[in-house]
Amino acid sequence: MGREAECYGELGQEAGEVSAMLESREIRLRGAFKAILHYDDLRKLTVRDNALQALTPRGQLRLHLGEVEAGKWLDRIESPPSLAKKLGINPGTRVHLVSSPLEVRDVLSDAGAEMVSLSDAELAFIVVVSLEDLRAMKELASTLPQGIYLWVLRQKGKKVEVKESEIMATLRTQGFAPSKTAAWSDVYSADRYGQARDRA
Repeated sequence: MGREAECYGELGQEAGEVSAMLESREIRLRGAFKAILHYDDLRKLTVRDNALQALTPRGQLRLHLGEVEAGKWLDRIESPPSLAKKLGINPGTRVHLVSSPLEVRDVLSDAGAEMVSLSDAELAFIVVVSLEDLRAMKELASTLPQGIYLWVLRQKGKKVEVKESEIMATLRTQGFAPSKTAAWSDVYSADRYGQARDRA
């Protein structure tokens, strides 16, 4: 998950208290003013006078986060963690993949994951875009060995067949709770679930 802070912000001619969220590819601001600032549009990033500063298409950005927190935001923007790191995958990580498009398998393979049976897996992945996938996810969760995290990829957007709330409700009935979210692509978001008592 990204970082979040309540702080005084300035953007161009606008200023005031804002809720700032550092996402994987953008900064989202709401409160006294609203903005979505993509990393690619930020120029001359620096920390100065306890604030994160950057030039944006909407003017000068200043988020008064404090020196330490502003430094963490700067590091995250300039050196974002790889998808593999966010997913907890290192070369040789044993992964079980269920009913997933080839492109998902390719991403995991490129990250160094080794595809194995469920009984040998450290992580399990499933893509849920249909009601049939939702049923398959429920069955997978009911047979998941103790201590294995389940990553669920769901489609982004409002017009989807299976909503995040349905996935979460289904997994809660199996004793699972969400513990982490990662931006997989423009199409998918990835949510990690674990047995509730093992949340991290």
